[in-house]
Amino acid sequence: MKKFTTVLCIMFFASVGAFAQGVSGGIKAGLNLANQTYSSSGYTTSPSFLPALHGGVYLTAMFSEHLGLQPEILYSGQGAKSGDLKLKMAYINVPVLVRYNVNSLLSFHAGPQFGVLASAKDKDSSGSTDAKDQFKSTDVSVAAGIGIDLPMKLNFSFRFVKGLSDIANIDDNTYNVKAKNYALQFSVGYKLFGK
Repeated sequence: MKKFTTVLCIMFFASVGAFAQGVSGGIKAGLNLANQTYSSSGYTTSPSFLPALHGGVYLTAMFSEHLGLQPEILYSGQGAKSGDLKLKMAYINVPVLVRYNVNSLLSFHAGPQFGVLASAKDKDSSGSTDAKDQFKSTDVSVAAGIGIDLPMKLNFSFRFVKGLSDIANIDDNTYNVKAKNYALQFSVGYKLFGK
């Protein structure tokens, strides 16, 4: 599954670059304020936000002056916090965003995000336990946000990511428990190539 995802990402990035008028790319990292919504038999609740880090690479492929695509590959910390208990998860996320440049400074982004679960652990004062088997291996989300590109190759972005798929992996789901990820994401990027 991981090899297939890697090959698919490489092919996608290559094809986007081949048809685009202007291609640039770089690295990015930042802070996630991650959380989850839990629902059971019509009742919905959310724990507290869990600060986590993310980082990876991005490619911007403009098809016109204003419109383009921005695919990314990110290693992203996610999860939630409830009192002393922290659920720390890590995903390999691939957002594929439509990018609209208002001008050379400001842009808007929106599109789907596909994630593969890398790890999940419950942590409290007594230690940590593996919780990966409690969650499904993939996650589908939608992301939307804004970006600011500065002349010195630096860029900043703020994004809201909302999970669409139920990630709970419960065999005996008597109470119809469902869980979905969401996060506020703040990023700083540095352009390595392109205009």
